[in-house]
Amino acid sequence: MDRGLDVFNTLPADDVRELLLSCCAAPGWAAAVTAGRPYADQAALTAAARAQVGALPWPEVADAVAAHPRIGRPPTGTGRDAEWSRREQAAATAASGTVASGPGPGTVASGPGVATELAEVNDAYEQRFGYRFLIFANGRGAAELVAAARQRLHHDPDTEQGVVRTELGDIAALRLGRLVDDMAAPAPLSSHVLDTTTGTPATGITVRLDAADPEGGWRTVATGHTDADGRLRDWVPGAGWAAGTYRLVFDVADRLGADAFYTEIPVVFTVRDAARHHHVPLLLSPYGYTTYRGS
Repeated sequence: MDRGLDVFNTLPADDVRELLLSCCAAPGWAAAVTAGRPYADQAALTAAARAQVGALPWPEVADAVAAHPRIGRPPTGTGRDAEWSRREQAAATAASGTVASGPGPGTVASGPGVATELAEVNDAYEQRFGYRFLIFANGRGAAELVAAARQRLHHDPDTEQGVVRTELGDIAALRLGRLVDDMAAPAPLSSHVLDTTTGTPATGITVRLDAADPEGGWRTVATGHTDADGRLRDWVPGAGWAAGTYRLVFDVADRLGADAFYTEIPVVFTVRDAARHHHVPLLLSPYGYTTYRGS
């Protein structure tokens, strides 16, 4: 099994559901795909993702559609779904003269041409069906999207809802593949625990990583055990890793014995550059410990 899928299958359920909402903003879909773990391969995961879109009640589909930006006007946010949307609409915005500026003042359409046609057909579609025009836009130019929208304006409402489910499933499948690929990236955090009393690696130490919750308290991100060399590597998934405050909690009671002063050692630190690998070692003894930022 590839690393990305292995991480996807073993992450805490709450974390997976949150990540999946960037692929399709339907809570019922995210819950169902999470509940279907483990998946044998990416083909099985993709098939389940498409099937769960088809099983959604229409109101949830409509909510998921509303979470997508208007075709031809990519978002300016910084989240994972916003970045994916900009990539998916890149060909259309380039061809239409619409510039996706990324985080900042927004998007600008230049010239009347196809950009105007795209805006007009979006308006006509929304007036006809009552919801936003959604299409799998990845790699497709603005003129092609205009033609597709015009053709779909002739659908009856039931037929069009079926088309929308297919398009939403295609988008979710593409993003889900990207999400799993991101999970295969090298782990962003490592640790190394050494017992200074014996001068040997501290093997089998249970370590927990918590992330500070913006609303207060801590949320567990990952747990692991030091290996025969006292190291923890590839235990924290790259997906979802972001700047913020974290806490490593080392359970050292069994290692140091009944006479030890410390039984649990928390190390709180701040990540400012999420793209940089962080190494947080621990040197321990029965009556003291040392930690530092390593490399």
